[in-house]
Amino acid sequence: MTDGPGPSDPGTTVPEGSALTAAWRPTAAHVRAVVVGLALLGIGVIMRRPDAVALGAPLAVVAVWAHLRRPEVAPVVHTWLRHGVLREGQTTAWTATVEPGPGVEEVALAVTETEFTRYTPAPQCVADGDVTGATAELDVFCQSTRWGLRRLGPATCAVGSAFGAHVWEPAPVHAPLVPTVPLPEAFSARTPAPDPDGLVGRSRSRHHGDGSELADVRAFRFGDRLRRIHWPVSVRTGDLHVTTTYADEDSEILLLVDAMQDLGRSSGFDGEGSSLDNGVRAAAAVAEHYLRAGDRVGLQVLGAHQSPRLSPGLGTNQLRRLLDVLARVRVADGGVVDEKRLRGQLLHPVSAGTLVVFLTPAVSVSVLAHAAQLSRRGTSTIVVDTLPRAMATGDLTDEQLAGLVPEQAASPSARLAWRLRLLERSREVSRTRLAGVPIVPWVGPGTLDLVMRDIARQRRSPRVVTR
Repeated sequence: MTDGPGPSDPGTTVPEGSALTAAWRPTAAHVRAVVVGLALLGIGVIMRRPDAVALGAPLAVVAVWAHLRRPEVAPVVHTWLRHGVLREGQTTAWTATVEPGPGVEEVALAVTETEFTRYTPAPQCVADGDVTGATAELDVFCQSTRWGLRRLGPATCAVGSAFGAHVWEPAPVHAPLVPTVPLPEAFSARTPAPDPDGLVGRSRSRHHGDGSELADVRAFRFGDRLRRIHWPVSVRTGDLHVTTTYADEDSEILLLVDAMQDLGRSSGFDGEGSSLDNGVRAAAAVAEHYLRAGDRVGLQVLGAHQSPRLSPGLGTNQLRRLLDVLARVRVADGGVVDEKRLRGQLLHPVSAGTLVVFLTPAVSVSVLAHAAQLSRRGTSTIVVDTLPRAMATGDLTDEQLAGLVPEQAASPSARLAWRLRLLERSREVSRTRLAGVPIVPWVGPGTLDLVMRDIARQRRSPRVVTR
């Protein structure tokens, strides 16, 4: 956390928690009291006007008294932000601690409002208090309502003297961008991934091995473990029989989040979401579910700038890395550079047995074509449609159209253009489904269950693939 350039040392920065520096200066109210009081007293004496003296005397007395009680020592003030990483809807606080000197009577902390944030107290976002000699601590609570890199503040702390005559106000304190990781939506899947191919895990393999699910009872062979003997069958048949189980293996899931477009308007975690909101939150939910189930999960954000590709990994550390990448996703600009970046990202190889999940509004032709190509090669592929339901129809409100074409939101041509785009999208979706790729809308828990059952049945039947 840094402090802006101070009045005494321009261009310097203050590390987080360091004491702020400033100088006491008279306020505009104190200057007005001095000028008006002296002017009225002068007019009353010169022009022999007792009414002017009566009006100016109180102002002069207050100004003299405030000047005699002006602070001589600067207070010790520390200001910092309590958390460096947040989740959607989580609240942190700008905190200021003040050790006042003699003559200090009031202290206040103000925070500037920013997009996708809420502050308490509201609406001025100012916390103030009286100083009675002890250390004062002020808090302004900040809530981040949307994933991404949020700027909270800056925060300004001010200390006042008696009658508000003098103020000690350092430069605003700017905090670094705070990553707000997406809040995973409720998601659960009872159906395991269709092609587990790892060494350990909780997914049932198609091959026999050490596991927990019974596969068969067969005759004893040399090398079988004695604890596998099935005594009821052995006693009934007179020969030793053992039980066999399916191996428990882990699966590999690759999440591909389409960041080429962000359709719709976002109003935070407790309101409507755009297509990118749905994709990011759905990716976080799916990743959290499968990582807690012991599977390996990887991530690639398609079209986004400076979003690294995460190789499949296990555990809570992988979940933290994945959420951090999702928090830094920025929608592509739609230029030639972004199209080239997208083509390069789609060239990354996908290992055999990987379940590839596309989270896309199904508007980009390149993304749908890549999903169909992976399916033809024999890779288990699922496309999750993240387009908001309200935008899947041609009857959009002016506010929704403003999120698509801000310059011509209310024109009839904008509404007609979106209807034509929906027709093209419907055609591309039909082509992708004919290629064998299931496309399902994101509905939270159970979104992938029925689809993965169908994929598992297809994987057990012979099929022709292209190499």
